[in-house]
Formats: sequence, C-alpha cells, structure tokens
Amino acid sequence: MSSARGRAPRSDGGSASGLRLVNPGPQHPVWRWVIELGPPFVVAVLLLPWVIAHGIAWPWQPSTIDLQVYVYAVNDMLAGKDIYATTTPGWNLYFIYPPIAAILMVPLAVGAYWLWQLTWTFLLVWAQQSVLKRCGVPRGWVLGLIGVVVVLAVEPIRTTLGYGQVNTMLMALVVADLLPDRPHQKRRIPQGALIGLAAAIKLTPALFVVFAFLLGKKRMAWTAIISFAAFTLVGAVFQWNQTWQFWFGLSGGDTRTASPLYAGNQSFLGVIYRLIGETRELTLLGLAVGGLVALLGTLVACQWWRAGEQTFAVALVGLCTCLASPLSWTHHYVWILPMAVAVVLGRTLPRWVRLLGGAWVLWVSACLPLALLPYGGGQERSFTLLQQIVANLGPLLGVALIVGLGWQMLVAHRNREVAAVT
Repeated sequence: MSSARGRAPRSDGGSASGLRLVNPGPQHPVWRWVIELGPPFVVAVLLLPWVIAHGIAWPWQPSTIDLQVYVYAVNDMLAGKDIYATTTPGWNLYFIYPPIAAILMVPLAVGAYWLWQLTWTFLLVWAQQSVLKRCGVPRGWVLGLIGVVVVLAVEPIRTTLGYGQVNTMLMALVVADLLPDRPHQKRRIPQGALIGLAAAIKLTPALFVVFAFLLGKKRMAWTAIISFAAFTLVGAVFQWNQTWQFWFGLSGGDTRTASPLYAGNQSFLGVIYRLIGETRELTLLGLAVGGLVALLGTLVACQWWRAGEQTFAVALVGLCTCLASPLSWTHHYVWILPMAVAVVLGRTLPRWVRLLGGAWVLWVSACLPLALLPYGGGQERSFTLLQQIVANLGPLLGVALIVGLGWQMLVAHRNREVAAVT
C-alpha cells in the first residue's frame, strides 16, 4: 500500500494521485447546487410512490411509513403520551429510537404531512449527495447524474427514501466529521461532535468512536463521547421514563415487529438464525462473532486510513456496524455508497479487494433476498440450500472481505518482522 490518497480527484483540480480533473460547467454556487441536487431530488419525488407498497402516484401520496412513525411519535410526545406506546394506523409500527431523536424531530409537528414528505426527501437527497461529494465524486453534472443513478439503482438508498428513514442523514453526519469537504477546511464544529450526535440518535455509529481511538485521534473520540452524552442527557431531562425504557429494553435491538430470522435482516446474527438456529446460546454466539468481525474490520480500516484510502476505511467501519448489529434491515446498508466510490476510485486497493468489494456493492444494491425469496411468518426456517445462499450471501461477502483484509494485514506484519530480523 502506498500513501496515495484514496479519494477521487476533485473538481477544483486537486488530487493526491497527481492527476488533474477539470469538471466543466457553470461554477456559480446556486447553479451548481441546482444541477447537483435537482436531478436526483426530482427523480426521488417521482419514484417515491412506487417504492413502498400502497403509495399513490396521483394525487401524490407516497407510503413513507417510517416518517409517519416519527410524526405520530412527536405528536404523542407533545401531548404527554408515551412515545414507545405510539403505533401507526394500518402498519402498526413503533417508534424505536432514543428520546433525543423524537425531541430533535419536534418540527415534524408543524405543517402539512405532504410538505414534510417533500422536505424529508430533499434532506435525504442532500445527505446522499454530500456523502458522494466528500468521498471524491466530481462536482457539477457528474455528481447530479450519479445521484440519479444512486436513487434508482441502490436499494438501501432508494428504500430509505421510500420509507422516509434517517439512515442516509446519519451516514452524512459521520462522513462530514471524517472526510472534509475541501482540503485543509476550517471546522466550525469540533471533530467528533457529529459522530456523537449520530450515535445518540441511533447507537450503531458509536463504532466510529472505537475507530477514532484506534487511530490515535483521542480528542475526536472524546468529543464524540461528550457529544453523545450531552444529547442523551437532553433526552433524559425531557423524557426520563422513556430514556430508562430505551436503555434497558429497546437498545438491545427489539423492534417489536420482526425477528432476526427475517430474510431482510442482513446482520451476522440473521445469518446464524437462518443457517443454524434461534437458541439463546446461538444468539450470544452470533452477537459475539459479529462483534469480533466488526472489531477486526475496524482495525483493518485503521490501516487503510493511514495508507491514504480514507473513503474505503470509513465505508468499511460503516458496513461493520451493519454486520455487528442484531438487526440490520436491507435499507440500513447505506454505507454501500462510499464503498462503491472507494472500489471504483481507490487507486491503491488490491485488485481482489476491489472485485470482492464491488461484488458486495452490487449484491446489496440489488437486494435479491427480498426480491426473490418468500419471507415473514417463519418461512425462512424452511429455506432450501439455494434460498439460503440468496438470503445470506450479502453478509457472508462482507465477512469474507474483512477476514481477507485481516489475513493480508497479518501477513504484511509478519513479513515486516522477518525483514527486520534479516
């Protein structure tokens, strides 16, 4: 591995690879924002009613069922009700985030629902484009057109839009903390604060705190911890009982809607449930092995960060959060987006890493487990061998990539020791 920077050449002409990329087109900031955000936003709005069942194209009524949960929870909270007793009509979905998430979503209580559907969609598209830009995708029409392709072809991004979820926004917070928009950009917010905010809303980004410690970025790590604690404390001040209920119940991954067995759960624990069984001992085994794989992936990510492949490193840690979590629905795998950029543009990644990482990106983007298989109601227990392969190949590809990278790191370390002795 060399020290070449693992991000795409920038449209401002800078590139650690030594190449100069000129991205022609209007450079006025307003016009540039229009061409970068406009096409993917328009496509997302048109596509939205077709993503989740029961959406209506005209009059425009997409079935953003998770956004609906947020709206109902906020209204119940403001009415003095228990946010964890909130259910939505028809779908009977629950609010499962920490109380601070509901507090931050208070603006949802004001305004028409359709207006919030449009606003939420715009925020998700903005987050997606921000991630692509920070990972090195050239600005202007290139960024806008790639954004359209992402909305149409990448299932985790598309269904996050369809559900009205928060996944892409949380990823954007983490990426903004780790990958500067411009080289030597002056920070307005202390590095680590956004990671702490993301972890306070949804626990899984906390793995990036471990990543920061392993990198030796102690100030960033402690800033993230303080940020996480501060936001969690705000939630506790206003929602004490619900904070207690979350940390001693829901934080374990209980969605009250589906089991880890469900084919749409693409975590390592889901693989164990579908392939071996659902006992308590196997649950602990699945969580333990998933945690070890995530730790190995984070260690490997540190090596690639130091080697200049920062986008690949960030993507790897993000995908490790999906593998280690008890429940990782297909739309949680938004981290496949920076991974796609890394395997295409990463100049120092070995060929096998780019091929295996690219295969993982394509498989996750296609979402064949939900497209081809029966699911729900315990049908996963009777899967054939071929169905098991389809259901579990995604997480297993991720584990194979991480284990392969870990083995490569070990071999390189041994070779350095031998060279030092001789």
